[in-house]
Amino acid sequence: MSTDALLLRNLPNFSLEATRRVVATRYGLEGTYGQLASERDLSWRIERTDGRDVVVKISNVSEPEGVVDMQVKALNHIFERNPDLPVPRVVPSLAGAPYEWIEDERGSRHMVRVLTFLPGKVMEQVEEAFSAGTRFNIGAMVGRLAYALRDFFHPYADSNVHLWDISRALSLRPQIAKISDAGLRQLCEEIFDRAERFTLPQLLKTRRQLVHQDSHGGNILVDPSDSTSPVGIIDFGDMGYNSIVADIVAASETFSKYDDDPIAYLCDVTSGFDSTYPLEENEIDLIFDAMLLRLAMATVIVEAREATDESGIRHIEDASHYPRMMELLSRQGRAQAVRRLRQACRFPVYGAMSNDGERLADDYDALTREREAHLGPIWHFYNKPLHITRAAGAWMYAADGTAYLDVYNNVPQIGHCHPHVAKAIYRQASALNTNTRYMCDVAVEYAARLTADLPDHLDTCIFVNSGSEANDLAMQIAMSLSRHDGGLIIDQAYHGCTELTTALSNESWRHLPAEEHPKRIETLIAPDMYRGPYASDPQAAERYAADADRAIATLSERGHRPAAFMVDTALCSSGVLQAPKNYFNLVAEKVRAAGGFVIADEVQAGCGRMGTFWGFRANGLKDDNVDVITMGKPVGNGHPLGVVILSSALMKRFLNGTYPLLFSTFGGNTVACAAGMAVLDVIERESVVRRSAETGEYLRHELRRLAERYEIIGDIRGRGMMTGVELVTDRRTKEPAIQQTDRLIEDMLARSILVGKGTPNTLKLRPPLIWSGSEVDIFVSAFEGSLRSQQSTLPGTQLE
Repeated sequence: MSTDALLLRNLPNFSLEATRRVVATRYGLEGTYGQLASERDLSWRIERTDGRDVVVKISNVSEPEGVVDMQVKALNHIFERNPDLPVPRVVPSLAGAPYEWIEDERGSRHMVRVLTFLPGKVMEQVEEAFSAGTRFNIGAMVGRLAYALRDFFHPYADSNVHLWDISRALSLRPQIAKISDAGLRQLCEEIFDRAERFTLPQLLKTRRQLVHQDSHGGNILVDPSDSTSPVGIIDFGDMGYNSIVADIVAASETFSKYDDDPIAYLCDVTSGFDSTYPLEENEIDLIFDAMLLRLAMATVIVEAREATDESGIRHIEDASHYPRMMELLSRQGRAQAVRRLRQACRFPVYGAMSNDGERLADDYDALTREREAHLGPIWHFYNKPLHITRAAGAWMYAADGTAYLDVYNNVPQIGHCHPHVAKAIYRQASALNTNTRYMCDVAVEYAARLTADLPDHLDTCIFVNSGSEANDLAMQIAMSLSRHDGGLIIDQAYHGCTELTTALSNESWRHLPAEEHPKRIETLIAPDMYRGPYASDPQAAERYAADADRAIATLSERGHRPAAFMVDTALCSSGVLQAPKNYFNLVAEKVRAAGGFVIADEVQAGCGRMGTFWGFRANGLKDDNVDVITMGKPVGNGHPLGVVILSSALMKRFLNGTYPLLFSTFGGNTVACAAGMAVLDVIERESVVRRSAETGEYLRHELRRLAERYEIIGDIRGRGMMTGVELVTDRRTKEPAIQQTDRLIEDMLARSILVGKGTPNTLKLRPPLIWSGSEVDIFVSAFEGSLRSQQSTLPGTQLE
């Protein structure tokens, strides 16, 4: 059917008396008739003496049978899926049929059907109903309706051709010429042009199903005593197969003549819909564009109908809000609308990206001021902190749309926002999020699974919220059980930010005067096999380990004994060093002989980072020499989770001693444990540990190839996906290239590569374990570009 034909309403020609006879004969119903407004059908309300009013609808002569059949079957389906939804019910004829065929005086055949009447007032006729609460509740009801229809199928779903179908909007384009106002005509042309280029192709990528797509204020009923409560949705004549976004924009178009913020309308309806039928990313970002198109369509239809239909009878009495709302919405702009819609539904606000590449507003300076005002001068990685808005896999995305390859952030070990982890978090949070005071399967299952491949004496977990808390608690346990108060660490170590772990992190105090160092902590010489004092010594392990004897003696001179030796077996903060073989075991034996415990800090080394699941094993520390393991960072792939692993015997001793009660409100909450379980799933299913070992070797191989050409690269070391690249100004003297390292990091940033430092002259490379050779090649190519571009400022750098 042509657009011109659809513009002519062509209402069925049945008199009241003829309608009475048909309904009485076919349905056995009688009562007082009152005609209802309708676009193309003839509709009557029949008030019955028993109060069970009904609506009789006689279809337009051009209405195909499939459209009516689809409507009645859809209503029956809705009743089966959600009987509480306030929609009309189909009243069968005396013959048991959902609709009957009748003829008018000219012999034209029409379908007649009867539906239950829904009480309530039409929303657009109740001034008090134009409120945020009403709009939210309408959105929620329309969302429930769409959700009920999500699994409904009818062969005619894509054949209900009518003017208001947003997917067929371009058929209205020739009618734009009938708009009298030149400015309005131009705006509609611009919206239709964008629809062809962007909106309609993107809507095809959203979820599509049978939708009502006519849930505006004229088809929504509200409670007369409480106008914020919608009590019915009627008129299913425009149903069809379309994007669920079509339902949202239809429900958002009833704009009050007293309002001037159409985005608020959109936000209220959308957040209501999202509360009952959760939206997806591409859908929330299309609502503004779809709303503009819906308003442009309405404007065109009304203007074209006035120019075409000479009957003088209007389907919409006052349509002035369509162009007014369209102009206001267009003036407010896409950037503001998308941002507010995302905030309303608690989607992350990206602030800059759109599907068609349009750059949205990003007021970096304003955000910087707000950050300083509300968060203080937070330390950041670069001269100018990045505004990151989202991440996926190996990549992070800034507000301006720049994609950065993440070679630094070791928290999302299995990749940023891994869908399996995100899904596990959502599902558990939707069911239960509580603490370990209650019996919960997931916490027990996670603890058992996490310790499954550890020796028997490491069988018990204590859950906390971070690596800092895990290390703090581990040290408290060591001090309580040993009755010692001293600690041994490796030089330049970092173990956390609590008062106790800060003392165990001489990275924070090593440059202070000696008298300001914590007296009960002693540092061991870092087992540096590149520039350390025993780097070339065949007995390097023994020589470096002998420093533990000195450290223990030094503590004793100060009146302290070692409670524990805490070590990050990746030696990450010390420059990603590779200790000589057996070094860790030699130190462990000395500490244990002095009555202390060995705490393996796996916050950075664990979960596969070192090419084995447990970092201490990658560096040769024997199982029997480990008393406590601590975990954090990647264990939840970014979700707050920390773990202390020890023996059940030590746990019982600890709880029976100084600490009869041990409890963390959020430690081991069900959502955190679900995240941890999902991380283990991915590590196993995707062979992450094996892949990380192979990819890490390839990365270091490619870096060694660069080292043959660029003398600033002094040393390359590491295991798995933990690599250190030490930069020097002279390979002979090994003079640290500190300033050059900073310049290279900033230059890599300009090339969209994120790297960090382990020491002032050591690049610390800790990419997600999901890297493949492709990401290695991207990084190495960028790194070589940086080295090449910085030649003039990098002493000692040469090309072949």
